[in-house]
Formats: sequence, structure tokens, C-alpha cells
Amino acid sequence: MPERAMLRQAIGLMLCGLLAACATEVSGGAAPGSQATTSAPRDWRDATYRMTCDGIIPSGFDAKLVHGAARVPAEVSETPAYVEFDVRLEGTATGDLDGDGRPDAVVLLQCSPQPSNGFVQEVQAFRADGSELGALPSPRTLPETTLLAPVYDADGLSVNDEDVVAAMKAYGPHDSHATGPSVPFTARWHWDGDSFVRVPPG
Repeated sequence: MPERAMLRQAIGLMLCGLLAACATEVSGGAAPGSQATTSAPRDWRDATYRMTCDGIIPSGFDAKLVHGAARVPAEVSETPAYVEFDVRLEGTATGDLDGDGRPDAVVLLQCSPQPSNGFVQEVQAFRADGSELGALPSPRTLPETTLLAPVYDADGLSVNDEDVVAAMKAYGPHDSHATGPSVPFTARWHWDGDSFVRVPPG
């Protein structure tokens, strides 16, 4: 009997592996006693964003990104100088921003009105459930702004201690639109329950 029982157990394990009928696989691969994930992380490269192209279209427009990019026709009545807007996702960061213990998302978007050879940037934050939390103030409102607004470094965007930390570069006295900005600085933003407020350095 012990040998038969062992044989039945071995056959059962083999069938379980072949048919993927184990209880752990039915529940999504979670080990006994663990909590299975109920939803996959959102793909921010394939999402729809409400944007203003940093104030160029005050009423805003929807940009539906596919693989991180979108081309949105312009409303001639609102922007007679432009035909369309090229939007692309530059970077993302995740971490708890509102103190609820769940990971929120920060998305850096670039918007280039066409025809032109320039671009502007927007940073939007979203709660863990995907709803919009808020947006960072426009780069052109920062005190580091000279003739041109500072530019975000996509690789330097992070969430640290419930703050958005953004590596940026400002235009120095010898910089131009052609050369780009060269003066690095870091801007830190904290969600106060209503908007993002800049955290003083130091």
C-alpha cells in the first residue's frame, strides 16, 4: 500500500505539471498564504492624457499614446499657427506620493507643436487606481527660467520620501536653443493634498 500511495502521488504531481491544474497555478501562481496580484501595472506608454502642451492650448486636448507616442491634430480656431502636436512619453517614476501606502505614478510628457523645431514638457501624477492626482507647475514658472524654460532630464525623475524629485537643466548665459541648457539643478515637489508645492533646497 505505501508503494501504491507513493506511485499515485508521483503520477498526480506529473499530471499537475502537464495540465497546469495545481491550486497555486489556478490562483495565479501565488504560494499558500500569500496575496495574489489582482491587476497588472498600467502601461503608461499606451494611455490617454489630457494636456495643454504647457499652456499652448488652455482648454486642453486628449493625446492617446500608442507605444509612447501620439500625433494630435490642432484646432485651427485655437492655434492658427500650428497644424498638429507631436506628443511622446519621456519617462516615468513610481512611489507613494499621497501617503496612502500605494505606489503612485509620475509621467513626463513632451509636446512639440508643428510646424516648429521646439518642444515643451509636462509632468503629470496619477494615483495607484489610475486617477489623476495633479500636475507639476510649468517649467517656465520656475525661478531658474531665463530666456527659455528649464528642461527635465528623463533619467533623473524619481519619487523619494513622498516627493517628486526631478533632475533638470537651466539655460546659462552662453546657452542657446540650439545648444540646449547646461546648468544642472534638482527640483523637489511635495503633494500637499491640493497641489504640488516646491520643497526648498537644503
